[in-house]
Amino acid sequence: MELCIDNLNNVLETKKLLFNELMTISEFYISYQMFRKLTECVQYLHESDPQIIHRDLKPDNVLITSYGSIKLCDFGLAKEVYNSDSFHMSEVKHTADVGTVDYMAPEAMGDNYNHKIDVYSLSLIGAQIFGFNTIDIKEEKTI
Repeated sequence: MELCIDNLNNVLETKKLLFNELMTISEFYISYQMFRKLTECVQYLHESDPQIIHRDLKPDNVLITSYGSIKLCDFGLAKEVYNSDSFHMSEVKHTADVGTVDYMAPEAMGDNYNHKIDVYSLSLIGAQIFGFNTIDIKEEKTI
């Protein structure tokens, strides 16, 4: 097992304290690489057979190794989806209200949803990585 020295949430919090300005090219490149690696992790889950829906993607569940590798953790809410039709992902009934509310897709509040709830969470994490406060964005939408 590889030692993970930090999680993405701590990195984002530290980044907020240290850098209150626009990203430099170097910071943007590092952010891009982190987000690219994270999307590859989620893609691997969604393309596996059976498909795996993480259902609790958030910065706290993204670990970072001393070499800068990204590792997903906390698969306690994850679900395997068995689907023989590889071209059409059917919606599946799962337990409603799973995951962390700030990163939860609206459809996860209902009975039927699919792997796209992870994509929604991933987009919020990506926005944070690139310097947007996603909690403010979500609050503005509901007004």
